[in-house]
Amino acid sequence: MLGLIRRYVRRRQAAGPITVTLWGKADCCLCDRAQAILERLAGEFPVHLEKRDIRTDPDVYEQFRYIIPVVEIQGGPRFEGKITEYRLRQALSRLVSEQHRARP
Repeated sequence: MLGLIRRYVRRRQAAGPITVTLWGKADCCLCDRAQAILERLAGEFPVHLEKRDIRTDPDVYEQFRYIIPVVEIQGGPRFEGKITEYRLRQALSRLVSEQHRARP
């Protein structure tokens, strides 16, 4: 059983990195929670996490200030507000599966 799990994890990590952008700001408990979830998932999926502060750009601040945290997954969905590990895991699993199917 342990061998199956190791092969499964290795196969998932063999895919190219998926860029995940976390939009948030300091002193935001939901942003901190989303970051912790993403860091946990980065141990299972080939994730390149980019953290962006919405206060660095006035246009971005206006766009996201009422909906942070925002998680954008390259080639996948965007999540806003309360971020759940279950939904992020589903999205990342689907993307990794698609990457594997696309390989020759």
